[in-house]
Amino acid sequence: MPTKTGSTVHIGLLYHSLNSENLGVGAFTVANIALLGEAVERHGGSPVFHIIGARGGKDYTDTSPWPVDFTNVGLKSLLKPGSDLHRTMKRCDAFFDIAGGDSFTDIYGPKRFSLIVGARLLASTKDKPFVMSPQTIGPFSSAWGRLGAKMALERADRIFARDAMSFAALEQFGMERKSQLTTDLAFLLPFDSTPKKSSEQYSRGDWDVGLNVSGLLFRNAGNADGRIRLKLDYASFTRKLIEKILADPRTGRLHLIPHVLAPALPGDDDGAVADLLKREYPELIIAPDFHSPSAAKSYIATMDLLLGARMHATIAAVSSDTAVLPLAYSRKFNGLYGSLNYPYLVDMVNEDETAALERLTQVMDDLPAIAEASANSNALAREQLRTYTDFIDRFAADLVQS
Repeated sequence: MPTKTGSTVHIGLLYHSLNSENLGVGAFTVANIALLGEAVERHGGSPVFHIIGARGGKDYTDTSPWPVDFTNVGLKSLLKPGSDLHRTMKRCDAFFDIAGGDSFTDIYGPKRFSLIVGARLLASTKDKPFVMSPQTIGPFSSAWGRLGAKMALERADRIFARDAMSFAALEQFGMERKSQLTTDLAFLLPFDSTPKKSSEQYSRGDWDVGLNVSGLLFRNAGNADGRIRLKLDYASFTRKLIEKILADPRTGRLHLIPHVLAPALPGDDDGAVADLLKREYPELIIAPDFHSPSAAKSYIATMDLLLGARMHATIAAVSSDTAVLPLAYSRKFNGLYGSLNYPYLVDMVNEDETAALERLTQVMDDLPAIAEASANSNALAREQLRTYTDFIDRFAADLVQS
C-alpha cells in the first residue's frame, strides 16, 4: 500500500462518470462513491475522488459529499508522460475501474476498447492497488480483443463480475482465483422510497405504468449500427406496447421515462424519441428531465410497472421493489437477471413480437406476483453485493492505516 499525507485518501475512479448523459453510468458511479467514501471515513480517512474517463454533457457532481475532479482519457494523454492524466494517476492511492459498466468488450470497436485497456495498463504502472469494480466482462470475439482483455485482467489485483456469464468469461482467462461474483452497484443507489400497493390495491387498476424507450434502438430500428441485432422491429414493437398498455382498462397513466438524456447525441437520446411518441400518442406523460440518477430512480419507484430497454432503468425498478419487464437487447440483461432468479424478461434478440407481447399480458395479469418477484430479486442482489461491500470495508481499513 502507498504512503499518504495525513489521512487523505486519493481514489482514482476509471471510467466512472458524474456527468454522463446515460444515467445508468451515473447510477453505479454515485453508488460506488458513496460506498468507498463512507468506508474511508468509517476508518478515519478523508476521501478525495478523481474520475478518469470520458466527458459527458450533464453535471451531477453535487451528489458527492466529498471532493471530486475529472480527467479526460485520450490517446495523446495516455502517451504523453507529462499529461494531466499521468499527473492525476500519480496522485492516486488506489484505483477502481468499472469500464462504463459494460464496455470491457470488443463489440464497440478497437478505439473505445483500446482507451479502456490503455488506461488500465497505465494505472497498473503506478504500483498502486487496482480493483475492477462490478462490471460485465466480455464478450471478446476478436484476437486483439482477447489479447487486450488478458493483459488488463492480469494487472488487476481483484476483479468483480456483475453476473454469472461474466464470471464464466473470467474463468476462461484463468482469472477465477482473484475474481468474485456479485451484481450491479446501481442496486445501492439512494432514492426516495414510495409505499407499494397491496394485492387488493393492484386489483383496482388505475396503474401508473412506466415505459423506458431506448433512443439508440428506436433510431436504428433495432439494429444499432450493426452491433445489436434483434428478432423484432424495435420501433414497431414500441408502438404496439404503447397501444396495448393504453387499451388495458387497468392502466391509469402511461409514463415515458428517458434514461439517456443526450440531446447533443440524437442517435442515442431517449428524450427525443419520447417527444416523438408524445406527438403520436398525446395521452402519454413524459417524465421530467432528471437532474441525477437518484431523481430518476425516485420517479421510477412511484410506478406500478416499468418496461425498459435501458438496463439501468430496469435496475432502478427492481432495486425499488417495483414490478418490471426488462426488454433485453444483449446478454448483459440475461446474465444479470438470470443471476437474480428473475424470469420475467423479453429477450428481443431471440423472441419475436408476438412472444414479447404475450409476455406483457402475463405480467399485467399477475402484477402482484411480479412485484413480489422483483422485491425478492432486490433482496438477493443486496445479499450478493455483500461480497463487494465487505471487501471495500477491509480495503478501506488497510488503505487508511497504511
